[in-house]
Amino acid sequence: MIPFATRFFLLALITAPAAGYAVDFESEIQPIMKEKCFKCHSGPKAKKGLRYDDADTLAEFIGDDEDAVITPGKPEESKLIKLASLPRDDSHAMPPPQRGEGLSLTELALFKKWIAEGASLEKGETSTPAPTTTEEPKLLSWTNTEGNSLEAFFVRLEGSSVVLKKADGSEFSYPMSKLSVDSRKQATDLSAN
Repeated sequence: MIPFATRFFLLALITAPAAGYAVDFESEIQPIMKEKCFKCHSGPKAKKGLRYDDADTLAEFIGDDEDAVITPGKPEESKLIKLASLPRDDSHAMPPPQRGEGLSLTELALFKKWIAEGASLEKGETSTPAPTTTEEPKLLSWTNTEGNSLEAFFVRLEGSSVVLKKADGSEFSYPMSKLSVDSRKQATDLSAN
């Protein structure tokens, strides 16, 4: 049997996207909205006029004003994140429990990253630059559901996987579902920053 650390590092080695990678609304955010939000927020009878299926209408709900659902650069202040983060049994949770499954941790982290980058509806661009940091990345401990652990740098969330980087600089993808609860939370928190 191949040791866990070796399997972990060899799984699906990938190349990093080009520098300046930004979450793309059309290819990454809107498909999730289509699956999780369109039941209530699409078409001319969209709830509260909020349409996730029409970028022009959605743009009217992006901003700093009182009616904004998405506050660019401030995911934790965005109504969308607040409501999508509520427990599924909360009557204000979005989407409503009777209307379908809520956002997964990975999807929620992707939405937070998109909003932190400025919630651009343009392809591959950020409307507000993400804050930069001079802090050196830290080698972190990651544990899988079997209790095995290894050390690697966090790179990003990508779909339902976390992309990590070994000390030698090579990157690999690992399914979030196979990480321990603490490691999934660590990945989600890091992605939101």
